[in-house]
Amino acid sequence: MNRRIVAALAAVVLAAVGAWVILAYVKGADARAQAAESLTSVYVVGQDVPTGTSAADLAGAVTVQQVPTRLVAQGAVTDLSAISGQVTTTELLPGDQLLAARFAAPDARRTDGSLPAPDGTEEISLALEGQRAVGGVLTPGDLVGVFGSHPTINDGPDVSFELAGVLVTRVVAPSDGSGVWVITLAVDPAQAGSVAAAQAAGNTYLTLQEPGTAASSSTSVGSTIGDTSADGSDTPTTGAASTGGNS
Repeated sequence: MNRRIVAALAAVVLAAVGAWVILAYVKGADARAQAAESLTSVYVVGQDVPTGTSAADLAGAVTVQQVPTRLVAQGAVTDLSAISGQVTTTELLPGDQLLAARFAAPDARRTDGSLPAPDGTEEISLALEGQRAVGGVLTPGDLVGVFGSHPTINDGPDVSFELAGVLVTRVVAPSDGSGVWVITLAVDPAQAGSVAAAQAAGNTYLTLQEPGTAASSSTSVGSTIGDTSADGSDTPTTGAASTGGNS
């Protein structure tokens, strides 16, 4: 056989063996990393759970799963007795971690249809025009994203933030369609100051999010949410530098 053909075949074989060795090493490294990472048992939703479902009826809809401790959401339920006698305040979707903040007493809804703030949160109201309040479609029990920015003292750079999975507890519609909506949110006490400052600065937007959206937050410095772009449009934007964390 021609030496060139033999050499070419040998090169192909060596390349294939080398690729297999690298792939095996990478898979082994991933396995070793997962084995070394600490795990926590949490309840995870396995099927759609409607709003108002009793915790006692969740047995067939949730399973206990081991997840990396760093991925456990704040307020994740590890013992169903912690939500005994309560009902869901929002729809739960497959893949969601079961969160205590998504449950309340069956009679928790107030006579006006509003909801109380979950334990560990506090309510804050925002006065927003329709375009900043999702066009006025929000109702108590919805989950929203909150985009805001506010100035800092001593003429420092503006601080922008984004919150996700925030519960709407009360909605007051304007007397006319073009008026101001008053949206009350249940937020982490550490976030209330930023939300209030952004409201005072007039730089707050809400977005309607999917049921079961996990609570999270991010912050950036040096950009303003709601800056007017070159084409004159007023759209929410965030800075490139940000740090994430659970609310």
